[in-house]
Amino acid sequence: MTRSGRRILFSACLLFGAVGCTDDAAVPASNAPAEAASNYGEFDRLFADWAPRYVECARSHGADARLTEDGGVQNAYAPGRPTTQGLDAQCVQEVGLPPEVPALNDQFLAGLFELYVVQAQCLREQGYMIAEPPSQKVWVEGYDGESWNPLMEVHRAGRDVAQADRLCPQPDPREAERSGSGP
Repeated sequence: MTRSGRRILFSACLLFGAVGCTDDAAVPASNAPAEAASNYGEFDRLFADWAPRYVECARSHGADARLTEDGGVQNAYAPGRPTTQGLDAQCVQEVGLPPEVPALNDQFLAGLFELYVVQAQCLREQGYMIAEPPSQKVWVEGYDGESWNPLMEVHRAGRDVAQADRLCPQPDPREAERSGSGP
């Protein structure tokens, strides 16, 4: 898969962190693919339309589904219900999959890198050992899931990532998008 086809995993985690996954059931997913957003403003609008419809559907099938404060979906399906991608399969048939986050591009990655540099400095000030980053150009051109990431360094050191994230939060993809846009 090309870099432009990858999605930022932390975006999905922020939105669906509370959604557990089970084996996908035999109920086929909707034929309509999830809408792909071109930017996070569009993604937010699409998700704000999709999420309450999904939650209402999941609740009608016995789930204690709720929208979380950060906009995610909690308790996305009732125990024992067939699932598709961690969502109630019947509801996916009825309301579709959630919209896809925007594709990665060099502009976004440049903004994300800038925010990681700020986060790394914050973590160092809190006593964490964080390696110096590569150059922005090298990081953007070689980006993959294993690229330099301050919180991954905290994890690899065996320290409490949740505590580090509370002290120096993970960059918001919306801010990375804005930051990468330049002046």
